[in-house]
Amino acid sequence: MVGIVSTSVSTSNSPRPSSRARRGSRRSLIIVCTILSLFLVAAVVAIKGNVSGTEFAPSHFQTRDFAFYEIPFLHIQITPITRKNTTGAVQRQLRAKGWIAVPRGKKPTHWHLVSLSRGPSATPAVAGLLTDEMRIQDSASPFWVGWNTDHPNRASVLWPTVQQLAERELYVLIPELFQLARTLPGKDNAAELTAAIDRWLIGQYVGLVKDLRDADRGVLADELLAEAIRDYPSSPELADLHSSGG
Repeated sequence: MVGIVSTSVSTSNSPRPSSRARRGSRRSLIIVCTILSLFLVAAVVAIKGNVSGTEFAPSHFQTRDFAFYEIPFLHIQITPITRKNTTGAVQRQLRAKGWIAVPRGKKPTHWHLVSLSRGPSATPAVAGLLTDEMRIQDSASPFWVGWNTDHPNRASVLWPTVQQLAERELYVLIPELFQLARTLPGKDNAAELTAAIDRWLIGQYVGLVKDLRDADRGVLADELLAEAIRDYPSSPELADLHSSGG
């Protein structure tokens, strides 16, 4: 009997974790898991939720960079947008020389996307066809700054056309227009460049309108044709296209 009682007493006195200790362990585990989850979410937002890009305003020939953070995949913005003016030397020259029409006393209201990056993925946009061209370097300075300086009369013809195409979001035509201006023979004669641009541009409008009609985008085709006719009211090619479109 003594042995049995002794054994029983010994077992009942062995240490056991209290309910308070168990609750403390669970609380610590929850805190650690929460902290790790927050670090994981922060890392995902920092990598995947970083949104940045560049915009171009054709009315003022200004460029700016922007950046903000969003919840990845949901595209919910979680920080304010920061912006930085990145207008380059070519654009400043055009504004100073008056080769583009800039509304005085007004800020840009329409910005066209040049590029957009979400996390590590970057996507170029069509306005980059113009801004990339203006960043081309010739030795230590932008190519078009030197070209404009050497061809001020032709620059006064080229850049208003570039601005008009950009405002109409016809950026796809701009690289070929630049090529035309660079390769046109002769001296700094504005009339020669004007005639060459008019012939080329009428042909481009005719081709675009036909392509849009073939793609069943008649409304957009009619809008583009109306703009072209306002620019070239005496063009027989555009008049024929208008008649055939009904």
